[in-house]
Amino acid sequence: MTDLRGRFGGRLKQLRRAKRLTQEQLAERAGLSYKFIGEVERGKGNPTLTTLSVISEALGVRLVDLLALDTDRPRLTPRQALHVREALASLETLVEWASPTDTRKPSRRKPV
Repeated sequence: MTDLRGRFGGRLKQLRRAKRLTQEQLAERAGLSYKFIGEVERGKGNPTLTTLSVISEALGVRLVDLLALDTDRPRLTPRQALHVREALASLETLVEWASPTDTRKPSRRKPV
């Protein structure tokens, strides 16, 4: 999808699915028709700025995030970013444990 409405529709669908909402559920939250939500997702509907604001509130995202059409780069939710940081910390600990011990620095390993 190269046109603006098509790209926005894809972004809306991506966010709606990430929130595990159906078109009907999103429409109900936003006070809109599920048919209109479907049209917007297919790049056929042309929402106003007011409607975009209502949709972003219904999704629980900032308007700027709803309009972030640069979807070539994968974006992490704050929860996903937390999981990545925790996994990285665990891997760093495992690498440290597997490395030969250096008597000059204390080990981060917790006593059992």
